Amino acid sequence: MNVSDFFPYLGHSEQHDGLSGLLASLGFDVGKMPGKTQRGYGTAGYELSAFGIELTFEFHTNYTDAYGPPKDGGKAILSGIFAYDRPAAKRRAYTGPIPFTDGPIHNRDDALRKLAVPFHTEQDDEEFEWDHWMKDGLQVGAFYRPDATIKYVSFSVPMKSTLAKLARNS
Repeated sequence: MNVSDFFPYLGHSEQHDGLSGLLASLGFDVGKMPGKTQRGYGTAGYELSAFGIELTFEFHTNYTDAYGPPKDGGKAILSGIFAYDRPAAKRRAYTGPIPFTDGPIHNRDDALRKLAVPFHTEQDDEEFEWDHWMKDGLQVGAFYRPDATIKYVSFSVPMKSTLAKLARNS
């Protein structure tokens, strides 16, 4: 399982046949997500522990406010995919390919070399927290530990505010 397997479903809901089939094959039922499912507002995640991947779903109202109209009418819209660099207590490290690169990314220098100049960087004093790029209509993020090694790489639907900022700066 690779993060790019989910790219076609970003912006789609649990009602999309391809996404619901893929999730079902992994033993996941979006309807049983914890959080604010019943009210149709909020965010929930699903960890694919065996693959080092986490999926983030925005509930319909929240998604519409932050990203714009979803691609279909379900209640849980896939908005982000996260690939974790190191294993955790109940999660393996992601070992698949990192889209838009020609190899693994282990630290900020690798990210800058392989993904080019980010459109936004968050830095606190001398410590880089994250960088963001736009690649093929997706927002790509690299999030760092204090030693500048990769904590995780994200792939998401760009927020309306991000697109507006990029339009102003172009």
